[in-house]
Amino acid sequence: MTGATMTVITAVLCTLLFLCEATAFWTSNTSTRIGIDSNQDAVLRINLDIHVLDLACDYVVIGVWDAFGNERMNITRDIKKQRIDHKGARKGHFYTEDEIMELEFSNKTFTKEELSELDSDWGSTSDNFKHDSFQAVVDAHDFTVVNFYADWCPHCQMFKPIFTEFEDAVNSGKEEVKDADGSKANVRVLKINCVDFEETCQDQRVQGFPTIRIYRRSSTAQQAEEYQGPRTVESLLSFMRDKVGQRHMHTGVAYHNMFNEGCRLSGSLDVARVPGTVHIQAMHSSEKTLNLALTNLSHTVHHFSFGMAPRRSIASLPKEYKKHVNPLDGRTFIVNKFHQAPHHYIKVVHTRFEASGLRSYQQTHQWSVRMMQRTIKPQAKFSYDLAPVEVIVSKGERRWYDFVTQVLAIIGGAYTVMSITTGFLNFTSAQLKLSINKLG
Repeated sequence: MTGATMTVITAVLCTLLFLCEATAFWTSNTSTRIGIDSNQDAVLRINLDIHVLDLACDYVVIGVWDAFGNERMNITRDIKKQRIDHKGARKGHFYTEDEIMELEFSNKTFTKEELSELDSDWGSTSDNFKHDSFQAVVDAHDFTVVNFYADWCPHCQMFKPIFTEFEDAVNSGKEEVKDADGSKANVRVLKINCVDFEETCQDQRVQGFPTIRIYRRSSTAQQAEEYQGPRTVESLLSFMRDKVGQRHMHTGVAYHNMFNEGCRLSGSLDVARVPGTVHIQAMHSSEKTLNLALTNLSHTVHHFSFGMAPRRSIASLPKEYKKHVNPLDGRTFIVNKFHQAPHHYIKVVHTRFEASGLRSYQQTHQWSVRMMQRTIKPQAKFSYDLAPVEVIVSKGERRWYDFVTQVLAIIGGAYTVMSITTGFLNFTSAQLKLSINKLG
């Protein structure tokens, strides 16, 4: 019985191992090796289909820069623009000045030391403060009322106690100032000595003393409003309340769509086969000047790939390589603040499949949100770099005699192991029976 049982087990085991070996023999595995890139093409094709979510087609251009220093802007030859309406009830509308100020500065916080610097009078260059940026002072408050004066000016000396009373009333919070929505505004009153800070007063185009102005956050000398009324505390308070009360400074505004449509860019670009950048850029139209700093270049990538092979050829690639041909497809890249844009960094590796003769470009992708200055035209960038090597993919082959050898090894090995196991079991059984007989 022991021998028969072990024979059956051996037969089943050999059958299973044979099936596994046959499956492995008939399954085509791939192997890869690295070599110097053999592609000598001078031109690289970039295939793209990108939907810019909140920028009308009239304001979108696409361009290319390469490592040779060549730059082409507003490429239209093989790029189609399609107007895409926003979905949903919310429609796009341009930001008001007050919305811009609230969104840009509402989340800005200052340390105790920074607040002391920004709230202080500019009385002397020898005090404990730096006084290095008047614009920073203006940007730190919803409104800033400034008295530009000179020590030698007799009118300034006469006006000093009146303005000091006004300054103390506002800065101490005794006189609460509210905007058009009834929300408390952050208003600061301060003085600047134009003898010690002559350059600052020149930059602000102060022509006489005393000069009282009210600055709204982010405003310049040209945008500031100058006080021309009686030099009394009541008149100054009335002037300040009137200017602040015209503005909607704290409405809780959120970032929203500016346009009631987006733009879908699709087509192909033929570029020099060197590292470069494809950029989608906001520009003025022929009929309208756009506030470029407020444009949103968030986008969805429907397709982005390299090479001449059509999309249907991608489907014939092995599964492990197919997903690296277009890793950006179907992904959305969003920014939710001004002066930001998505930047993509793509490493491109030429890949050659020996069995099918196909060539493709595999990609690795990373992206980040880049901050931009207000004066710079916003761009969504796709920067690509080509590796100097190529990946060669070939089918792993096994010769028939390797398969036969493996099968014979399975059969011989299985029977040998089972024979040893059977002998051990028989010996153990005989010894057990002998021991029982002796005890009996």
